[in-house]
Amino acid sequence: MGKMKSMEELFRLVILQNELSGNEKAALKFSDPDGASGRSGWSFGLCQFDTRHNNSAVNCLEDCGFTAAEIRRIVNQTADVKPLNSRLVRNAEIVARYDTAQLALCLHSAMNVITSKGVIVVNTAPILALADYVNQYGSIGNQFAAWLNTQGIDGPITIQEIQEWKLNHTKYGREHPADCRRRYKNILTVLEREGVEI
Repeated sequence: MGKMKSMEELFRLVILQNELSGNEKAALKFSDPDGASGRSGWSFGLCQFDTRHNNSAVNCLEDCGFTAAEIRRIVNQTADVKPLNSRLVRNAEIVARYDTAQLALCLHSAMNVITSKGVIVVNTAPILALADYVNQYGSIGNQFAAWLNTQGIDGPITIQEIQEWKLNHTKYGREHPADCRRRYKNILTVLEREGVEI
């Protein structure tokens, strides 16, 4: 068995599965996560930066040489993005840099909440679930933080408890339970594959 992967490496594998179904090449293509009538703009990158709701997505596109007019059309989903995908490919290093920063931000946010709320964590799975939550929702909201504050009285928080909260207390979880379960299963599968205790 090889060297144990770091938390950052494990989280990257989780996001690769949860956001791109394991297809790394899809990071350099614009995708539409919820259809033209949805809330999101075109998304891209390993972390699937939502151009409508994530300022880093716009900054990344600027660094890749997209014009303000092109970015506006991408955000509003009025651009034909197929010819624009090649620019993402040409700027793969820039996209990767933003992805790395996003992954670090998600893990930092998860650890910060765990520390500030005094949540007991005894294995990797809950940390990755919280970091995945941040990548998907943008932050750990007040309701989730308040719920976390009540945990740990009877012991460490588990990934199963985080999953139950997502399914029962978030609009997305209630409307898309299959996707929540898919993300949860992917975390467990990655950890099992890498020989990490769940």
